[in-house]
Amino acid sequence: MTDTAAPGLREQKRLATKRALQIALLRLALERGFDDVTVEEVTQSAQVSVRTFFNYFASKEEALAAQHGPAELTAEEVARYADGAGDPLTDLVVLMAERASGEEDFELHHLRRELMQRESRLFSDKATQMQRIREQMIALVAERLRADELHAGRMPDESALQDRAVFTVLLCMTVARHGWGSWASGEGAATLGECMLGALDEFREIAAATR
Repeated sequence: MTDTAAPGLREQKRLATKRALQIALLRLALERGFDDVTVEEVTQSAQVSVRTFFNYFASKEEALAAQHGPAELTAEEVARYADGAGDPLTDLVVLMAERASGEEDFELHHLRRELMQRESRLFSDKATQMQRIREQMIALVAERLRADELHAGRMPDESALQDRAVFTVLLCMTVARHGWGSWASGEGAATLGECMLGALDEFREIAAATR
């Protein structure tokens, strides 16, 4: 997995403020319901100004699902995957594991999960975000498969190629979700990225046993 440099002091402060606002919103929403919480109350709890809140989020709804890193794949991530030397599924899981390195926050995760169980309607933005990245990954895998076929001197079967890309992404997301579950129940025994890669190993063992 690629090592990433620790954020500088200014970035650490920015992330701490963003987290404080999200934690305050989630706690207040769990206490008395999301619709009855105001931005002013959230900022008072987090001890920042209303202006600061809107420097980070456009709305309360956005604050619920906002994540540490970019929501969609970056140009660097796309290029790295395109140049990968492993199989398409493994490289995609590794990419997801690398992206997960900034999302390891047990308190935020548990508060979100509890609120989602109570008011799942609030997380429609998160579902939309996941759909966008799913479509982006399908296009990325399809391009990788197409390049592999052309490199081998074969004309790609576009229909079969698209089906395989969709299946690869579905497998990746299933593996990643299982890794998330292992991480959430492990309380720090392993990093989120390690849990995702461990879930990939489990999948390989199951696939090998069913041959």
